[in-house]
Amino acid sequence: MLSSAVNSRFGPAVVALVVLFAARGLVRPIEHCLSADGADGKFNSAQFAVAASQGGALALLGGMRSMLASGCWLRTNLAWEKRDLAGTTSLIDLTVAADERPLYFWLNGARIMANDMPEWRMTSLAPKAYRAVANEEQAQLALRFLEKGLRWHGADAAIYVEMANIHLRRRGDLEAAAHFYRLAAEQPGAPYYAARIYGELLRELHRPAEALAWLRQTLPALPRDDPMAARDLVEARMRSLERELAAGDTNVF
Repeated sequence: MLSSAVNSRFGPAVVALVVLFAARGLVRPIEHCLSADGADGKFNSAQFAVAASQGGALALLGGMRSMLASGCWLRTNLAWEKRDLAGTTSLIDLTVAADERPLYFWLNGARIMANDMPEWRMTSLAPKAYRAVANEEQAQLALRFLEKGLRWHGADAAIYVEMANIHLRRRGDLEAAAHFYRLAAEQPGAPYYAARIYGELLRELHRPAEALAWLRQTLPALPRDDPMAARDLVEARMRSLERELAAGDTNVF
């Protein structure tokens, strides 16, 4: 009788201690990375890669993952301020390994890779050709990062928009940008502007008939009382496209 009472009283406590020590073992390598910089004041990317590889095990930590990811993101910002290319990249990867759920980390991580890091790679003597190479390499790095985000989140309008923006603004690839804006527009809850931009890119790609068909398909879903839907603007674009097609001028933007 006494034995069973003791077991029922201390059993949950023992389980809790085991879980606590297991969680501590999972977090310790990452805590070490977050607290120790290299001799040159920069992060050791190899250490971060090892820590980030434990992302699957971190799922066991439940709510602690959010706290850990926030701490990683704070260190990401510190590395960003130093323009530490390797450290910032590793910390972005470590943040999403700690907690892949917030879109914020995926979107802002990709923006840093695509928009900020090319400038960090420049020097006053860097030739123009190297700038183009750096832009392309960082854009591709950001796109691969977002593809990983899609594997976690599934089809997502915000991620598709970010991919479209990289193709449009960093790579100048209108065809790829149009593809991803359309994917974004087709997702539930997509922002209205994704469909409008897709239509505009079709015009710029000299495909006015496709643009008009797309806008006609889009129009019925646009509420008249929501300024974000910009229904009047879409109707004006449609009239303009109709005039272009009637005149046989398919090259006017």
